Amino acid sequence: MFDWNRWLFSRLAAGHQVDAPFIPAARWIAEHGATIGILMLLALWWLRPTQRAGVLGVALLAALAAAVAHALADAIAMPRPFVTGDSAPWIAHGGRGAFPSAHATVMFATALGLWPLQGLRPAALAMGVLGLATAWARVYGGLHYPMDIAGGAAVATVLVYGLRFIALWLRQRWAAPRGRRVRRQLLRRWRASTAGWSS
Repeated sequence: MFDWNRWLFSRLAAGHQVDAPFIPAARWIAEHGATIGILMLLALWWLRPTQRAGVLGVALLAALAAAVAHALADAIAMPRPFVTGDSAPWIAHGGRGAFPSAHATVMFATALGLWPLQGLRPAALAMGVLGLATAWARVYGGLHYPMDIAGGAAVATVLVYGLRFIALWLRQRWAAPRGRRVRRQLLRRWRASTAGWSS
């Protein structure tokens, strides 16, 4: 049976080439891509005060994406290329599960989370480009198969749009007549419970 994942990896990765030309660049990007992403979010939070709530929400989304990706990777326990012998260990890394790629999951979830925020589409595109560069570096350096990256992108997409669907559903339920009645009842109870505070 044709193994497209390993075939594509053999075309993209350094493998066992002793004179692989891009190893230093791949090593640097693979090790610092996440840090650059964090600095980008901090810069957005600082430079766009009107979007701070949205940027904070995206940061929380990134943390959730990391937790989900690590949990899935530990449960699935797919080996990395340098563990299976398909690549030399060009980048120092532990042997924990590789699928889905946590870096890809977090960076693509961050890019998708930034996309709908007003005025932040250039930042979303920049985060997407950073995610692709980091994904390439980690495949080239023998840390991931292409399927790990595709899995991370899929998990990010399901997570982001799943949460948006849930938020939209809750908003519609809350805005419905029954939701308005519930809001009024909660408001009356809160006012009644706090009536004695000012006395």
